[in-house]
Amino acid sequence: MKNQRWKEPGPRYLEHSLSIPVRFPEVDALGIVWHGHYVSYLEQGREALGRERGIDYLSIRERHGLVIPVVHVALDYLAPARYGEAVEVRTRLHPDERARLLFTYRLFGPDGTKLATGLSVQVFTHPDGTLVLNRPEFYRALCEQWEADLQG
Repeated sequence: MKNQRWKEPGPRYLEHSLSIPVRFPEVDALGIVWHGHYVSYLEQGREALGRERGIDYLSIRERHGLVIPVVHVALDYLAPARYGEAVEVRTRLHPDERARLLFTYRLFGPDGTKLATGLSVQVFTHPDGTLVLNRPEFYRALCEQWEADLQG
């Protein structure tokens, strides 16, 4: 990815695209999205990909008894998003050998202009906050199935 300060985690990933309309309460007096709302766009993209793959917040908590707090977010702003437009969020999950979820993001305006790039990391913990040190079985199985599909 150009215009970012981190290295792309790898060429293999699961991707989901989501269009999010920019709402009036998200913009400043100039009609430009306030920078803090971009993190919400990342979260919406992450949740959409997670629902598609069964690794959204609720599924992980209800089915597996774990929580997945965000421990790192990086975001590079490249161009403004504006009121009345839609932001396309392309979310990528990069399967990892570690017990974490690593996502990258590309946000685009309606004309294809790259608005921002981002990265987030979540870890698996028990509800009491105890860190899970090894990949949970359900996540290991998802990664193995994903790799098998790529080898296809």
